[in-house]
Amino acid sequence: MNPLYQYIIYGILALIIISIISYKLYKIYQEQGDIKFSKELREKFKLFSKEPKKNVAEEELNEVRTPKQVELNLIDENEGKFIVLHLAAKIENKPGLDPIKQKLTVNDLIFKDGYFESEDSSNNKGFKILNGERPGMFQENDLISLMTFVLHLKGQRNVTKIFDQMLSIGRKVSESFDMKLLDDNFNSLSEQTISNYRDTASKVDLKSGSYVS
Repeated sequence: MNPLYQYIIYGILALIIISIISYKLYKIYQEQGDIKFSKELREKFKLFSKEPKKNVAEEELNEVRTPKQVELNLIDENEGKFIVLHLAAKIENKPGLDPIKQKLTVNDLIFKDGYFESEDSSNNKGFKILNGERPGMFQENDLISLMTFVLHLKGQRNVTKIFDQMLSIGRKVSESFDMKLLDDNFNSLSEQTISNYRDTASKVDLKSGSYVS
């Protein structure tokens, strides 16, 4: 073979080998560069992608958040509201506690801690009867001048039914002991006042979803 051709062939082979080596070196260098760049990107991503702290006020305004327990304990709009009746005895004819006890016990009231409480079988709070004079509780052997019927509207259900029961017992005691039935302002109890009390009771029942049965 002509030596010139041999040199050409050797030169081509050398170029091919050099090209291959150069390509391999380039790939290695590029991969190393990519790895290093990727690490830097990850660090920068961690730095700038930290989740910002939630603003407490914004969280409180979130309409779909789960309500807290304290928010479920809503204030009853009937806090401090009552339906009140009084029974006033004549000065010369004050009944004693024992006959009053007998009359009220027959009508399903319980005497405890110095006052009477309506017996209830449907988890209603019912009404209470207190001594209208100081100290507010009935004392043994005392003559009774004033009795006060109190129906607290807070958390109460079936208020109309309970009021009718309270009014009925008040009328019975009034007739039995010749006492005068009065409204919360110590005026004679009129039919108009009774109607107003029933309207109040009905409104509470409607809001609470309870109805007279």
